[in-house]
Amino acid sequence: METLQRLDEIIQLKQKIKDFDSLVESIDDIIFEVSRDGVILNCWTSDPKLLFYDKEHFINKTIHEIFPSELATSFSYILEKSFKKKKGYVIKYKSPFYENPEQLYRLQTKIIGNRDDKLTAVVTNITREQKLLSKIQLKEEKFNRAFQNSSIGMLLLDRSLNVIEYNLALQKILGYSDVEEMLARKVPEFIHESHSDNVQAAFDDVKNGIRENAIIEAQCIANENKILWCLINISSVRDTSGKVIYFICQIQDLSLFKSNENKLNLQNELLEKINYELKVKVNQLEAFNQILAHNLRTPISNIEMIINQLSIETEPSQKEQLLNILKTSNKKFLNLFDKLIETVEGQNSSKSLLETSYISVLIDKLKVHFKNEIETNILDIQSEISVNTISFPIEYILCIYKYLINESIGTYKNGFPIHIVIKSWIKESTFYISIENNCNSQHCFEIASQILRDSEKIDDKVLMELHMAKQQIHYFGGSYKIYRKENMGNIVIISLPVNN
Repeated sequence: METLQRLDEIIQLKQKIKDFDSLVESIDDIIFEVSRDGVILNCWTSDPKLLFYDKEHFINKTIHEIFPSELATSFSYILEKSFKKKKGYVIKYKSPFYENPEQLYRLQTKIIGNRDDKLTAVVTNITREQKLLSKIQLKEEKFNRAFQNSSIGMLLLDRSLNVIEYNLALQKILGYSDVEEMLARKVPEFIHESHSDNVQAAFDDVKNGIRENAIIEAQCIANENKILWCLINISSVRDTSGKVIYFICQIQDLSLFKSNENKLNLQNELLEKINYELKVKVNQLEAFNQILAHNLRTPISNIEMIINQLSIETEPSQKEQLLNILKTSNKKFLNLFDKLIETVEGQNSSKSLLETSYISVLIDKLKVHFKNEIETNILDIQSEISVNTISFPIEYILCIYKYLINESIGTYKNGFPIHIVIKSWIKESTFYISIENNCNSQHCFEIASQILRDSEKIDDKVLMELHMAKQQIHYFGGSYKIYRKENMGNIVIISLPVNN
């Protein structure tokens, strides 16, 4: 019985050894069992080809017999150190065999329990690992060189937007000399508060995968609170799960670009104003030509006709009558001519046609002009000004309003003063100014197609002023419309584009 029991134990022990050998051989590495004096007692591997020789070639041979002397010396050194320190050590080396000279290996010693007579040496092929590591190191080197030597400011941030690293170009852009001062701050501290929300939104979009990268213009706060316009390009570095590890920011100083852009915009505005003024002056010349052709032709023709009539007239009373008509025609001609010269001189002055005018000034001038009517309670002028400034020669509106108010006063009845209300506002990029009265006459504001009806009488000087005003409103891209109020009175609305 005892013999059978021991036989069973031997069989079980052999099975365990076999299982152990199979287990060790299933490992991709090469495992050597080495004695204290450097003799290889055993070896295991899942792929015998990894040994380069038969397994029996290694058994009971020393390290110096198998490996080149230089490599064997290194192996012996870490073996002795491992036995002495009771601790495992690692050494990396190139393949000593000519068949695979580029293969890289790692030998790691491992202590077997409390044994001091032998240990295991695990040899692992790390060629692929080292090649991948070399590629990563090469990419890191390229990135670091590009990061540090870039002429564009570069900034590396963590997920909380803390500064991890930045390059010299960014340091120059922001004007900081102290490295620690920049590293101690978060990105939001470098962004002007008026742009901080937009910049944060851009980071959030990149972080949440809404955009792969975000490009945004923002005002940055440089050293000594100097404000700079910068172009910020935000991208991210993610791990295998897609989680953001770092943010990379490229930052360009736009100060020079913005300065040149502002100069160019100013020059364009100036050119537009000059071009506009030239067009207006051409339009004025056309209006003057029309006045010369029509308004002045009549008095000149009348004068010539009267002179001819005087030369043949013999009756004293008829001559006197003709002389009076001649004086009237001549006076009318001189008044028109003086007004024409005055208008030309005014338009040829250095004052810009687009100089800002004020509606409050217009109202003040009207009140001065109609001072007597206001003081005698014939006229009352009120205003509701929502927008006070306008880029339009106020004299043209003043001319129209004087005429309109005069026509309104013409309907005055004792005890019923004329109420005038002037309003101004902007809606949908259009400037509006209106004038309304409480007159009974439906036609007292009639300046629509021909300014006046043929049956109405008006001084030629006022007619010319109204004609000029009408032409300029149209040329500015504006218009005027006349409405009858529901109960009593009229409204004239002049509209002009905001950007002339």
